[in-house]
Amino acid sequence: MQKGSAVSISQGQLFFLIIQAQIGVGILSLPFAVHSTAKGDGWISTLLAGFVIQLWMMISLALSRCFPEKNFFQLLRHLFGKYVGSLLIFSYTVYFTAIAGLVAVLQTGLINKWILPLTPFWIIYLLIIIVAVYLATDNILIIARFFGLSTGVVVFFILLVATVYRDANIAYILPIGQSGLKNIFFAIKDVLIALTGFELILLIYPMIKTKQKTAKTLTFANITTVFIYSFLVFTSLIIFSPEEMTLVPEPVLYMLKAISFEVIERLDLIFLSIWVIPMTNSFIIYLYQASKGLKELFHRQSHAPFVPVIVLPIFISGFFLQNKFLIEDINNIFQYIVFIFVFLLPVLFLMVALGKKQWQRGKNHESS
Repeated sequence: MQKGSAVSISQGQLFFLIIQAQIGVGILSLPFAVHSTAKGDGWISTLLAGFVIQLWMMISLALSRCFPEKNFFQLLRHLFGKYVGSLLIFSYTVYFTAIAGLVAVLQTGLINKWILPLTPFWIIYLLIIIVAVYLATDNILIIARFFGLSTGVVVFFILLVATVYRDANIAYILPIGQSGLKNIFFAIKDVLIALTGFELILLIYPMIKTKQKTAKTLTFANITTVFIYSFLVFTSLIIFSPEEMTLVPEPVLYMLKAISFEVIERLDLIFLSIWVIPMTNSFIIYLYQASKGLKELFHRQSHAPFVPVIVLPIFISGFFLQNKFLIEDINNIFQYIVFIFVFLLPVLFLMVALGKKQWQRGKNHESS
């Protein structure tokens, strides 16, 4: 097994890492979220959000290319010095830990509600955490290989959803533009939150083998993810009437629930049992990033010993986060926190990085 800096990933593995980081629990409820603001134009908001994500992917890539030998946490210390840099690393570690905990709670709640209503919440929660810890302690190459294998689940998912088109009614989304430009743009916010995860590139960029093709790979990954999200939102909007959409918080699962074959009943339960894998992948990648933050903070060789340390507060917090109204409130607060850590701060870091590189060039020119 490759260890430490010897680990490197290919462009194909980067592709799988990014799409699995972006696809998770949020995809199942996204059509409901965008419909509450943009109504039948939610699919337009989803496509527009894809352009915003593409722009921020390129911003993240430009930041990584300023100092390509350093990962995100090393970059923070290099740009802001020992104390401010360490404070930023700590802040991002707490952020990744909190997001990991939220993903795990949402995932457990969904399984508890749809598949195992009689099983205690904490047992499902613990099992998910054990599986995630097992993989998150490994290096990024092993994680990427697993994500590549589990991407087949996403294809299976798309094929399943496509079978509902026999009941589609395109009139539900007509006339196009019915909700107005203002609501279409406001709904972009919900999609952006669901599409986060691409910031992983900041951490793994030094481990990529052929960096020249990274922009192209990120673009393909973004197109793939946005296509999947847009397909699901569009399909939900033409299957459920506007009145029905306000009553189904997980429209994708309700669509599958309506499908039955001669030998298979309750397709939604079969699907959700398989979809546990992509949902757990999202949890794993946030655990991995948080543990890498602690590794840099304490100057250790491996991130693995920090993974159990991180899941301890996540597991304890799970006992207090079983009220759906409390989770909704926390989810709403996190929407603002995500914007700060994923969209605002990287722009600031890029400006500082470009300024520092310019200053170094001027200094080198003077000395020569």
